[in-house]
Amino acid sequence: MVKIVRSLPYDDQPDSELITDPSRIARLLENLSKHYSPLTLQIPGYKKHYASCIVGVEKPYVLLDELMPNTGHEHLLEVGKVKARGKIDGVDIKFSTTLSRVDVQKNITTYYMRLPTKLNYQQRRVAYRVRIPLSKTLHILIDNGSNRPTVAELHDLSHGGAGKIIPEGKNIFKVGEYYECVIELPCGEWLICTVQVRYMKDIPSKKRQMIGTQFIDLLPVQKRLISRSISQLELEEIKKRAVLR
Repeated sequence: MVKIVRSLPYDDQPDSELITDPSRIARLLENLSKHYSPLTLQIPGYKKHYASCIVGVEKPYVLLDELMPNTGHEHLLEVGKVKARGKIDGVDIKFSTTLSRVDVQKNITTYYMRLPTKLNYQQRRVAYRVRIPLSKTLHILIDNGSNRPTVAELHDLSHGGAGKIIPEGKNIFKVGEYYECVIELPCGEWLICTVQVRYMKDIPSKKRQMIGTQFIDLLPVQKRLISRSISQLELEEIKKRAVLR
């Protein structure tokens, strides 16, 4: 059964779908596990947020990886409940679940959580962009029509496009035009693709320029590379936030 709701626990956004069909819930969570997409977990009674991933779905259980930081382990054993948030292809999902048992093999902890009875799925796809950390420099080569490509840096990444930082004196691109480029991805691969420039803006303080681009006609293998990279960046950010809290 599917219901359209406008108000749900923990600040759900409007235009969301409340899914209560166990088979559909399992499929969505399996999709998360295949991409090793990060989850943000909150244990009731504690303000700290934790990071984890779904490592498998074995009905009636959802298998969660070790919590980061590991202080969440004792709290989860004590409370036995979590509220989880994640993303599937840029769409927010939220659910609550309870702990059934803990399995430890070869020093690896796996939490067997009950398959949620309901899952909130935001129907509206958002243009979610993940920022590249300042500590990580990823290069881009853009064919500008000359014999020497423009060298840029990756600023942010989404399933639909990328933000690029252009060095001073490289203002040769036009909004609406298409360009071939090669992008160094966080997962260690290089993405060869066509992009369309959608906007441009100057960064006066740094004497550089930001351009926003949209990916054009990506192949399935290219989309998987981007998804893997976004998941990696999200997980790194969740880990960092969990340590700082």
